[in-house]
Amino acid sequence: MDPNVILKAAIERQEVSAIEALMLMQQEDPIFADIFQVANEVNRRTNQGIVSFTHRSHVFYTNVSRASSKHCSYFRKKGDKEAFTLTADEVVAKIAGSPAKSDVAIQGALNPDLSIEYLVRLVSAVREQYPHIHIHAFSPTEIFFASRRARVPAREILAQLKEAGLDSMPGTGADILNDKVRKKISPDRIRTADWVDVVKTAHHMGIKTTATIVVGHVENEIHICEHIEILRNIQKETGGFVEFQIIPHVPEPAPGAEVRPRMTQQQLMKLVAVCRVFFGQIIPNIQSPWVLYGMPEAVQTLSVGANDLGGTHFHQGAYYQASSGPKYTAPEILEKAILKAQRRPKLRDSVYQDGSRKAQKTRRLAMAAR
Repeated sequence: MDPNVILKAAIERQEVSAIEALMLMQQEDPIFADIFQVANEVNRRTNQGIVSFTHRSHVFYTNVSRASSKHCSYFRKKGDKEAFTLTADEVVAKIAGSPAKSDVAIQGALNPDLSIEYLVRLVSAVREQYPHIHIHAFSPTEIFFASRRARVPAREILAQLKEAGLDSMPGTGADILNDKVRKKISPDRIRTADWVDVVKTAHHMGIKTTATIVVGHVENEIHICEHIEILRNIQKETGGFVEFQIIPHVPEPAPGAEVRPRMTQQQLMKLVAVCRVFFGQIIPNIQSPWVLYGMPEAVQTLSVGANDLGGTHFHQGAYYQASSGPKYTAPEILEKAILKAQRRPKLRDSVYQDGSRKAQKTRRLAMAAR
């Protein structure tokens, strides 16, 4: 099929199939200039020139994991010198020490010693201390693991967490939604069907999630298109995805070597553009996390379909530890970068609601409590 016919269909708001997305990915210059242009136009119509970001704390409650992953060097086995597990009070203290107290992301590893009660206690403690904070916590993999360990349905765990104060969930652990690829890169992770089941269950319970993809390892373009088709089908059924985040795989470096993702900037930009054309407005937000791409590189993707730069504040974490950039950048720096790209900055929370009023309210409550 002529790629120009596919692009014309996208401009006319027609759905692009996974096969057509694959054809676009396989194009070379000069056609990619046209794909970039169409992606930019679809993004403009979807987001009206707004580029968002969060002012969020990231707290990792444990790095002890029974699972292994070839694209993550952060997790540790039980008994390792660098292994840790935080108490609920320590998680609250981490938030207290952060400049971001209106939105928090809480994630951990697959620690076999932690119970459902522990997870609920974490959420309850944060909610009690910060009644108005947005709690964005626990990947589908963490929920599935807790479900299997306790021999209860994932729905039951999600119900308890929601009652304790859980607002939304990260869609991490998706990696590539192809079981043959997953077996190569993350043999101990959950299967594609299980990841999908947890996500759809959360959505049907009113818990929104993000959607992710990890690229630049052993996957090919067919795997990528299978992955995004699965996500779009979920979104058609549930409407529960608030964003799609493209995470470049960063291989563990040799001692003393500089950490660099395998994907080039041009490859990332092509992927962002094709995903914008493919998702259209059904998943309206595509994130290019500046802390993984680098600020100039992330800003560059705003012209080919991305409309979000991620967050401002990061603690140590599975992906962020591998990045070579700074772990904190004030909101003003992100706003300046967005304005320089001739876009309109917007502070948001984890589900893309206006975050400025919530941040102001949190600051007022914190000052009143002093």
